[in-house]
Amino acid sequence: MIQKFTPIQKERVERLENQLEIAASKGDVNSAKIIILDLQPIFNSTGNTARLMQAKTRLFEANMEQGEVNIAISGLIGIRTIINKHTRTFLEATALLAICYLRMKDLLKAEPLIREVLINDKVISSVTKRAIFRKNMIERFDEEGLLFALKGSVPVQRFDSNEIEHEVSKFIQSNQLEDKYFENIGNVVPNSAKHVLLKVDEFSKKQLPTAERIALPSGKEMLEDKKIGKTLFKSIKRTIYKSICDKDSEVYKGWYTGGLAGITSLITTIVADAFHKLNIGIRTVIVMVSALIIKFGINVYCEHYKPMDIMHMR
Repeated sequence: MIQKFTPIQKERVERLENQLEIAASKGDVNSAKIIILDLQPIFNSTGNTARLMQAKTRLFEANMEQGEVNIAISGLIGIRTIINKHTRTFLEATALLAICYLRMKDLLKAEPLIREVLINDKVISSVTKRAIFRKNMIERFDEEGLLFALKGSVPVQRFDSNEIEHEVSKFIQSNQLEDKYFENIGNVVPNSAKHVLLKVDEFSKKQLPTAERIALPSGKEMLEDKKIGKTLFKSIKRTIYKSICDKDSEVYKGWYTGGLAGITSLITTIVADAFHKLNIGIRTVIVMVSALIIKFGINVYCEHYKPMDIMHMR
């Protein structure tokens, strides 16, 4: 039986949970672990297993985002065996586990979990909120499927940063519309990666009721270069956002002290390094993503492309 928190316990739990959310969002896995160790005795003594599993799900999401995918998989599988299937935490753990498998390019394991997330109509009772959640989840599955289908699709090499920066500046000066940037990205994505994107997207949408499915882009639309470019541009934000938008980052500080002149090179380097770490070596993609961020400006990019964690979709 779940017991109510004492006033002291309540204050401590709220404070620690806030700290946990901040640590997890920053990718500070070690601090998140310590906070959970502080929370665990309170939750155990009051029988609040669900609240403890919610905290651990937040930790495992942070593990996943820091590249510790195997640790996240093990933890999320454990949570799914403990938590009630008709809870939001179970739904979130399932979604995160599906993303982990997509990151490992294991569609066979990801698909049943994707289906489980998208056919669930018990956890989110509001029809409108459930449709929004499903739409957001499909977009996330698409982004993850495309990004990690691109891993190793082209031999990766270190590009000359000065040459990349010159190409970025040259394209920006051409005053092309934003759609042209996205089209250029989509045009160089290999057909093998496009096939994975389409497979993930079509599988996901098949799980939806007809009314929800027809409100989303068709498979044909998903394969348009502009749409693929937008999907890839959004997918990389989880890797580069903090380096660009954190108020303590060199880019953010440089933007407010010297404007674009002082940060163009930094942004290009950050984007190139991010794709290199992901084992994605498509030069045009690096150039176009860098150019788009610069074209948008730091304020617009940081406001409109902030990554949404699964645990923040409530």
